[in-house]
Amino acid sequence: MTTPSFSAYVPPGVYVSDVSGPIVTTTGVFPQILSIVGPGIGYRTATQSFQAYAGTGALLTFTGVFTQAQTGPPAVAAPVVTLTGTSTVLTAGTDYSFTVTPDPSGNAALATTSVFRVSTSTALAEGQQVTITYNYADITYYQPQLFTNFPAVVNAYGQPLAATAPVTANTSQVANPLSYAAQVAFGAGANQLICVALNPADGGLEQQLISAYAKLAATYDATIMVPVFPDYLGGIAGGTGVSQFSLALAQDLDGACIAASNNGFPRIGFFGLPADYSESSMPITAFTSSIGDMRLVVVYPEVLQAYNSLTRVNFNVSACYLAVALAAMLSALPVNTGLTGQAVPGFAGLTASESQLMTPAFMNSAAAAGACIVYQNRQGGLQVRHGVTTDMGALNTREISMVRQGDALLVAVATGMENSGLIGSPITANTVSQSAYPGGDPTVISVSFSYAPAVPLNYIQVTFAIDLSTGQVTTQSAQNAAALPAA
Repeated sequence: MTTPSFSAYVPPGVYVSDVSGPIVTTTGVFPQILSIVGPGIGYRTATQSFQAYAGTGALLTFTGVFTQAQTGPPAVAAPVVTLTGTSTVLTAGTDYSFTVTPDPSGNAALATTSVFRVSTSTALAEGQQVTITYNYADITYYQPQLFTNFPAVVNAYGQPLAATAPVTANTSQVANPLSYAAQVAFGAGANQLICVALNPADGGLEQQLISAYAKLAATYDATIMVPVFPDYLGGIAGGTGVSQFSLALAQDLDGACIAASNNGFPRIGFFGLPADYSESSMPITAFTSSIGDMRLVVVYPEVLQAYNSLTRVNFNVSACYLAVALAAMLSALPVNTGLTGQAVPGFAGLTASESQLMTPAFMNSAAAAGACIVYQNRQGGLQVRHGVTTDMGALNTREISMVRQGDALLVAVATGMENSGLIGSPITANTVSQSAYPGGDPTVISVSFSYAPAVPLNYIQVTFAIDLSTGQVTTQSAQNAAALPAA
């Protein structure tokens, strides 16, 4: 039966027609998982007891053991071996020794370690039980790991903050950037995190970050990515200076997000400046303008205050953790919702100098250049002024929510088409826009469409007037005013 056009009279009834064709169905929800890359303390700690023999070594459970103290970074303590049940500390080389067996791959994280008794030891008898506490970094330490709660992060990477306040006021108290970032993220609403610890064996900080991005390059769930690093980069940046070095780090993040997105793994990067960033060397407007990409969000200001419950004092912390907070908030929001107007939890506020600097004129200039500004509102809380990327050229590239909607649509269409079974199926009359010889390849079909995204509500314009004759106040929006009939 053919369905009528209903352009002419048609008697009432049911009209059914078969319009069978390829059916495309999405099979999943666009993932929103925050990925954090940064340095941990560089090791994990284990304790093991065994009987010590001179001829037969006791194999330690974990690989990648640090058999000697490391000056770092990261600084790692040497193993401590005691007679089990006592406080007697044994001496390496005199009472016991280590034998490290390298892995054929040459990867130090896969090397195994055995402990032998030194036959001439007078403090350790043959077969006597000892207890060893040692630090290690096995192959899993530097690989991406998924976490659903903060205690699991602490178990994997260590405690986030120093337990003793520094002598100098406001000095950073972050002992473990990766763990502290996870603490901030879970506190800001993240439900899941992917963490990647930086590997010092990869080179300097910049190369370590680049290597960490590569480990996430083919991870579909890593849709939002944030690097963290020490609060002050003056001792790391070298001759380029902190500002230029920071720009290089931001460009590396942007490049990683672009490359992943081009390969079908869409993601957005959030970058926060170090606490010792110098705007006299490079204004924030120059920083963001030199990037100008919808895949990168640069948060501002570069320093704010956080509270350490262990030392019970506030301290200055860099904006890389502010970037983590904003990214975590975004991961918990629907894809059609941006950051504009969102309250930012987890921080004590801005420093006095930053508050004085952030006048309306300054914030307007910085935002117009692509800075995502967090300011202190009338109630003293931190709030996102305008959730923008560094590409201010158009609405769909400027608004974070618009970029995410495009990414969500890309994933939905790609997933649906991949799971539809169309690839490999015969091309029929129901297939749209088949290419043909001589100008095209008949194995290719083309589908195009447009969509209407949810545009963020950024501005509300209200006018009001007081009627002196009645005392009533008349209020109307600009849109309604334009729609009023002429008198």
